Amino acid sequence: MKDIENRLKQEAKRLLESGDVEVVLAYGRGYDEKHPMPYAAKTVSDVDNIIFDEYCTFNMTRYLTEYPSGTKIAVAVKSCDSRALIVLMQEEKVKREDIVILGIPYRYMIDVKTGKAIDKNTTCDLPNPVLYDILLGDEVPEHSDGSPYDVLKELEEMDNDARWEFWSKEFSKCIRCYACRKACPMCYCDPCFVDQSQPRWADKSPSLESNLMFHLTRFYHLAGRCIDCGECSRACPMDIPLYLFHKKVSKECEEMFDQVSGMSLDDKQVMVDFKMEDSDEILL
Repeated sequence: MKDIENRLKQEAKRLLESGDVEVVLAYGRGYDEKHPMPYAAKTVSDVDNIIFDEYCTFNMTRYLTEYPSGTKIAVAVKSCDSRALIVLMQEEKVKREDIVILGIPYRYMIDVKTGKAIDKNTTCDLPNPVLYDILLGDEVPEHSDGSPYDVLKELEEMDNDARWEFWSKEFSKCIRCYACRKACPMCYCDPCFVDQSQPRWADKSPSLESNLMFHLTRFYHLAGRCIDCGECSRACPMDIPLYLFHKKVSKECEEMFDQVSGMSLDDKQVMVDFKMEDSDEILL
């Protein structure tokens, strides 16, 4: 862990000194050691504030779209984060030539709310970045301990009434703080549909009906785009298991189109691509 931090600082300093990048998106100290913060180093002296530990769960690609087009940026990415970067490039929100990717090979970050390792139940559980320019350490050996969709078993075994009761109970807890939207690297629309008043798509005050409208619309906006980083669930102050719905939609996309989002720059996203062999199940 300390070796990765030292390599991250070394590369950040080199890139800023050379002028190859204007900013390095990484992690900085928070109010205590278990609460690091997203951090942007813009000068060589800023690099001293960069850290990396098991609590650095944030998906730093979330902040790439905050910078003007053409800004040269280095960004620290873990495995799922790198998948988000691929999707952002596919959607032409960032350009490959403007980004230096600092890959972090590490498995089992810690969820500060639970104190437990983050595993395949809530994330994609890949140990290494899919795409990187500089790898800040040795690759972590791959191992297979089941599908990332195994966590859906109990939900999928419910009948329709039980599933409706489950999600109604969960979504009724939503206070509409929009932390899930703010944490998601794929939620970059400005304005978001829920913020528009002409036409008005949804009520912004919390109620089961308006909460369902927001979350279901957001879920389907992420169909074929969610990279299973789990940031939305970790950001939720009400502990709504948003990852379950995202995994369900991702599983169906993978089964219908035989493609996992954010795994290759050569892919076209499933919801904007057409193949004659595509399943028609989505239309049913």
